[in-house]
Amino acid sequence: MHCNTSLTLSNARSRPCNRGAFTIVELLVVIGIIAMLVGLLIVGINAAQKRAQRVNTQFLMSSITQALGRFKSDHGYYPPVLGYPATLTDGQLGWSRLSNTPATQVGYMRDMLLPPTNSPVTGQTTKVGQWSPEEAKALQNWNSITSLPEYLVGAGDRSADGYGICGELPDPMPTDLLAGQRELPRAGIRSPGMDGVWGAAIQPLTMADVSGANAASSYSGAQMPSTGNTAITMKGLYFSRNLALPSRVTITSATASTTGNDTSKCILRSRPNLEGKIFGPYLELKDPSILAGVKGFKTNGDLDIVRVTDGDADFDKYPKVILDFWGQPIRYYRRGYVNLTPNTPDQATDGTKFDLGDFFVLRPTKGNESEFVPNDLAKTDVLDDANPDLQLNTQFNGKDRSSTARLRMAEFALLSSGPDKKMDRTRRIALSGPNKDVDVNADNIVETGP
Repeated sequence: MHCNTSLTLSNARSRPCNRGAFTIVELLVVIGIIAMLVGLLIVGINAAQKRAQRVNTQFLMSSITQALGRFKSDHGYYPPVLGYPATLTDGQLGWSRLSNTPATQVGYMRDMLLPPTNSPVTGQTTKVGQWSPEEAKALQNWNSITSLPEYLVGAGDRSADGYGICGELPDPMPTDLLAGQRELPRAGIRSPGMDGVWGAAIQPLTMADVSGANAASSYSGAQMPSTGNTAITMKGLYFSRNLALPSRVTITSATASTTGNDTSKCILRSRPNLEGKIFGPYLELKDPSILAGVKGFKTNGDLDIVRVTDGDADFDKYPKVILDFWGQPIRYYRRGYVNLTPNTPDQATDGTKFDLGDFFVLRPTKGNESEFVPNDLAKTDVLDDANPDLQLNTQFNGKDRSSTARLRMAEFALLSSGPDKKMDRTRRIALSGPNKDVDVNADNIVETGP
């Protein structure tokens, strides 16, 4: 018995130990499982990131809406629409593209886009009868990407908005501070006045007011327009603002015998703004990368955007925009007004007045039927978009007039183009054309107020 046991133990010691090991098949299975789990993790992270981007954009737009309310509480109106007049349809809705602040100058894309005016058509009393397809199409470009930072943040020196030192930071503060020089930091604005653009619309500064108009020696790129120097053609232009002109621009005796805003005898039309109350900033941008500048346009037509965090030496001179969390400028739309004063809403009853529902890109691509304007009213008071006659809605003769009561009543609207970074301004949904199978407006985010 003992011998057999010893023999058995001896044999066990002499045999090699059989250890478990992965076969190639098992290894491939494990790698496959790991790859699948990593893929699911990446998908989950991407989905969470997209949700975060949407939530953050919606929160930002809600914050902008509240800031616009505070702005109106202080000034009695919502901000005017700023941009580049050349983007408007020349000859339509009272617009002219003869005057713009050149792209090479400070103030580019910050001119006032004059409010649309639609001349009445004899014998027509409804909006559908008053607005031609060309006029409706022209209206779509009346929006701004620069108004929001201009009025709610006030980034820029006092030649732009009456607040902030004139020049490049860091500039030494003068030892003998004068009105308009006690201005650090540069965020914030002085009162924009009755026209919302510091006198540039209802009392524009012209070449007749200024001699030695080239101010490049004191503010790189700044130059009063040398053509179209009448008050009519210069209405609303950036350099027509009655604010702090760049230093050493001589003011003629017809207006005030002084030399620019660095003296105690500032131009008379500027001093009330220069010495007035400081407003804002109305919007706190906790993420500095949300504030961006527009260098111009790329060859494909897209905006060439640079963020404050990119370290561009000329960032201060670029027109500013507020970005959504996909890196695209948030657009600002508002109701029309008359007499170039934004606190006088258009009260026309002959069908020439427009509302925010007439901006096709703001209309929802989906919604409950109860949200849309009733058919009988839409037939007469809602403009049809660029969709062709495709029997979209038989009671509208195939035209898309799917506006909502909310849009028609809103005073302003904000638009983010959403995750796909695209939008179609000419139609609510794409029934034809290059976007027929991909509705680029489906992911738009729209915030209306108040």
